[in-house]
Amino acid sequence: MVVGEKRKRYIAFVIEEGETDRREMIGAIRSEFSREEYEEIKPWLTVFEGDKGIVRCKHTGKERAIDILNRIKVGGGRVQTITTSGTIKKAKERLFDHG
Repeated sequence: MVVGEKRKRYIAFVIEEGETDRREMIGAIRSEFSREEYEEIKPWLTVFEGDKGIVRCKHTGKERAIDILNRIKVGGGRVQTITTSGTIKKAKERLFDHG
């Protein structure tokens, strides 16, 4: 195992002017990532509540994951990433403190 191979990033996002359910959000994420990107970046919806959520991904794919997430349109709105963190605890704090 390479050192740092298991490092994760947590990307917090909101759905601006829309709301959806977890299943639809997972479907939107899967459809936006190509198969190769999905295997390489390993995005995973860890937290989701109506119009806010957190996606976990490999640290090496963070920038690409942010680009892809910001393109997603779902639930009558579009995804807007708001912060990235190395811990889910900090991502949750920032997400739920965000208006």
